[in-house]
Amino acid sequence: MNGDVPPSTQPPLPRPPFWRRPATLVAELVAVAVLGVAGWVLLRPEPAIAFAERDWVVIADVDNASGQPLFDQSLQSALLMSLEQSSHVNVLSASKVAESRDLLRVPAGHPLDARLASDIAAREGARMVLVPSIHRVGGHYVISVDLLDPASRAVVQRYNAEAAGDAQVVTAVDDVVGRLRAGLGESVASVRQSVPLPQASTANLQALKSFALAESALGRRRFSESAKLYEAALDADPDFAMAHMGLAKLLVRLEQRAEARPHLARALAVNQRLPHRERLYLKAWTNELSADAWPLDDWRVLADIYPDSYAGLSNTSWYLLMDNRYAEAEPYAIAAAVPQDAMRAYPTAHLGWIQLGTNRYDDALRSFKLSEQLTGRPASDPRADVLIAMRRYKDAQELLTQLSRPRDELQALMNIRVRVLLAADQDDCTGMVDALSSETAPASADFRVHAALMRAVVDTACQQGEPKALADIATQLRPLLAESNHPSMPDRVLRLLSLAYLAQRQGDPALADRLLAEYDAQVVKQKNPMIGKWRTVVLAMQQLGRDAPAQSVALLQPLLDGSEPVQAHVALREAYRRLGDATAFQKQNEWLFENRGRAIAEIANTQLMQPLNVHDTVSDATLRQ
Repeated sequence: MNGDVPPSTQPPLPRPPFWRRPATLVAELVAVAVLGVAGWVLLRPEPAIAFAERDWVVIADVDNASGQPLFDQSLQSALLMSLEQSSHVNVLSASKVAESRDLLRVPAGHPLDARLASDIAAREGARMVLVPSIHRVGGHYVISVDLLDPASRAVVQRYNAEAAGDAQVVTAVDDVVGRLRAGLGESVASVRQSVPLPQASTANLQALKSFALAESALGRRRFSESAKLYEAALDADPDFAMAHMGLAKLLVRLEQRAEARPHLARALAVNQRLPHRERLYLKAWTNELSADAWPLDDWRVLADIYPDSYAGLSNTSWYLLMDNRYAEAEPYAIAAAVPQDAMRAYPTAHLGWIQLGTNRYDDALRSFKLSEQLTGRPASDPRADVLIAMRRYKDAQELLTQLSRPRDELQALMNIRVRVLLAADQDDCTGMVDALSSETAPASADFRVHAALMRAVVDTACQQGEPKALADIATQLRPLLAESNHPSMPDRVLRLLSLAYLAQRQGDPALADRLLAEYDAQVVKQKNPMIGKWRTVVLAMQQLGRDAPAQSVALLQPLLDGSEPVQAHVALREAYRRLGDATAFQKQNEWLFENRGRAIAEIANTQLMQPLNVHDTVSDATLRQ
């Protein structure tokens, strides 16, 4: 036997359940409670924030306690660029904030601090205020964004991140914005789809600051300043795609399309680094600069997929307007001409053209006046167009004295154009000739051709043209048309067709026939629908020159869908006159009389035919046998 105690052969006493053991029960409940509290503390969600998809926020000025002024603009720009990738959050634009400041009578130099931003948010119905800040702590930066309730001005949530140095600040901003977006209810999947900000834009703070200032200058139509600032951004970061795109769109605005192409190519080289929205934007601009450009569908896709893409909305309205599709253009212009769009001066002007083209003169005056105010101009040539349409000639003349000195060749041509129009609508041939002599000749070859065509339009209206002047224009056009891949080719082809039409009107059908025979294959390759319509008008005039008015009518009738050029009705009226069809002739007269605003508002071909349009709406009012 050993000394071990043998195991008991009795069954064990039954163990009472835990609810019949009070001490044990208390201990276990306390343990569960402690674990529960600890788990909730560790896993609790962010506080619920009352923010719906596409609600608005106001961003206050950066509270910069870093000691570096560079962060004032660059941090704000980085924050905006990062938020622009969100499909959930809308940011109140700088122009709308400025407008609200004026209404609140806030002094211009007063900072947009948390208090003022909250007042503006409450006034404009924005749901939240973002108050960004940057502080130097030890050897690193702390970037924070406070989320404020504008009603109570209470901080609902604070998001922050650290940056070891200047080069890491943009990444830290992206981190803060990602968590802020999730806190406002945006899905984690949507946030993760965003391209990291240093990759989507730039990690260079000086480049961000210059880009932000360039965009602001562009919105105020300060083109030279904007170009220099874009260039400064690219000096700081040569691979900054958005700055390349910004400079490209500015050069297109200045009709320097060939110069815009290298910047577009640089942006395309980093296309896959850009967010989807910016890739669609870049695709539309690629089409803009092609030799057969008609980017309407690309801009409309951008507008339809991203309804808050003001570039998509505005440019869609522009191309529909260019095609005389006023009813289709108007909703896009209205959607873009909102205070939240920093560039709303442009779609506001588009809306003015639409209203002028549909004889809503008072509305057009208001739209053009607002566009002027948004860009800081005392007057503009489009507002003078409306006054001329209303036959308020003295008011138009007074407004022309207020026009600013032109900053580029295009604006110089527009100033001449409106002076010619004022004289043309009063049947003043001497005034038209004087207006043409009011500016120096353009330096660029394309604008020299356009200026010569403006003179040919006046000669046609005054019935005093000569064949040599038209032949000289054809000579100037030939080398330009030989550059088959040039991004200005659509404009050049429209000028070619205008020259052919003016030759037909001046009694030189042989020149028109030669131009058609030489260039028609090039013309039909163009995608711009207005080019196709003008080609049809020229072919119809060719039939009139061959004493075949019935064939002319057959060509023109299919064009009449509401988007046809005014001169299509002038040619059709002449065809009916030759056919002796008094009823049809009078119908065309009535159309021209009822569409006076349209005669002035046609913007295709830089409004070249405008003086002839207004001349033809009042001439040939009776059927001559």
